[in-house]
Amino acid sequence: MPQERYNSNRDSTSRDSTQHLPQTQQHDRSRADAPTALRDPLLLGDSPAMRRLRSQIQRIAPYFRTALVRGEPGTGKELAARAIHLLSPGVDGPFVLCAISSLSEALTADETLPSSSATRAATVLLESAQGGTLYLDEIGELPYPLQAAMVRLLKSFEERRAETRRWELRIVAATHRDLRTLSAIGQFRQDLYARLSVVEILVPPLRQREEDIPLLAAKMLRRIARKSGEHPKLLAPDTLARLQHHPWPGNLRELRRVLSRAVERAEGNTIEPRHLVALTETASATSPAPPPAKIERLHEVIQHHVLSVLTRCAGNKLRAAELLGISRSTLYRMLDANSPTPATE
Repeated sequence: MPQERYNSNRDSTSRDSTQHLPQTQQHDRSRADAPTALRDPLLLGDSPAMRRLRSQIQRIAPYFRTALVRGEPGTGKELAARAIHLLSPGVDGPFVLCAISSLSEALTADETLPSSSATRAATVLLESAQGGTLYLDEIGELPYPLQAAMVRLLKSFEERRAETRRWELRIVAATHRDLRTLSAIGQFRQDLYARLSVVEILVPPLRQREEDIPLLAAKMLRRIARKSGEHPKLLAPDTLARLQHHPWPGNLRELRRVLSRAVERAEGNTIEPRHLVALTETASATSPAPPPAKIERLHEVIQHHVLSVLTRCAGNKLRAAELLGISRSTLYRMLDANSPTPATE
């Protein structure tokens, strides 16, 4: 797949502003790739969770303008976004990947430019994905003060799309955070969440699809073998059982790492349980000794409990207030006291 860094060809009069252009990666795919969009090995599987994911992607891809893909680190959020792109009307356009650090730099640079500037970095970022899909990785990490600027950018995008039918752009944002709850408790702007989550897709963690592990492992082992020019190794029954009973906090990324290490250690054609050294290391790292008990202040205990109840209520403040036995206005005051100071438009 061809990759290229985003590069501006604007003239010297705009060099001062374009020096802050975000670093992105552009991946050009054609309509011929669309039939294989959902056949990536990491999107395969017969588990109910994966069948739901594929069905949702097929249903929304032809029509979406903005989508939010949510899932734990390592679950394959970018793969889901690419599948959405390949099944969308913008399949012949670019798939532009933008890290949140680059987006933050672009929005920060734009704050120093006049609103009439035609070379605002974030606007040029949108233009780089014209006709295709812009993928915003880990949007939940965008600093709160810059979220207002992101809202303004999305507003301008919608206005340009309304002005001309030639402006074709789709946006997929990804996050491992529960932005719905964070927006409800004031940790993420509600207006930004509303604009991003017109369609929300949840990518399941590996522990919820253990029946897919034999297929995933076989596909990964074949990929590893192709790179080394060797025959793919097989998994002993006990090895496969251990893989299926592991909680996989690192999801697909961890499975790939464990199998790569096991292939290096296996002497023959079969991977035995003793070769899963990386699996043992992960299990040890995810089960640390309990830290010394911390004595929390009373207001911290209350705040943690309030946030826990609100999370269980999926951000529904009225329901949370009822469960806590307090008025909704009291709940609002408690949340406001611990929210970031909103950025002014």
